[in-house]
Amino acid sequence: MFNLKNFKLITNIFIILLIGIKLITVINERTDEIFFVIWSLPFVIFSYFANKLSIKSYQSFCFILLIYFMSSSLRVFGITPYIFDLIELILIVLFFVHCMYGPKTIRSKV
Repeated sequence: MFNLKNFKLITNIFIILLIGIKLITVINERTDEIFFVIWSLPFVIFSYFANKLSIKSYQSFCFILLIYFMSSSLRVFGITPYIFDLIELILIVLFFVHCMYGPKTIRSKV
């Protein structure tokens, strides 16, 4: 289905899209800059280990994405939903599924 080069590319695209969506919310002043830096830090750390094709990093990051899903769903289903929060929620769910199948893909290709 995927070769490992494409799998790493898709992982990096998800990370860039999620950080970009959060940056848009910072520009629209819906999120603080400090929160953005703290929120983005796990993605930056994960991208390093994901590019090394570390199976444990994909497994660990699934747990982190569950926490991100929880915080994102609180904003989406709150009083004033915002379109970029909905896009963020969808990307987090897709990235979670991608990370769940990461170890299987890496094992089968290596």
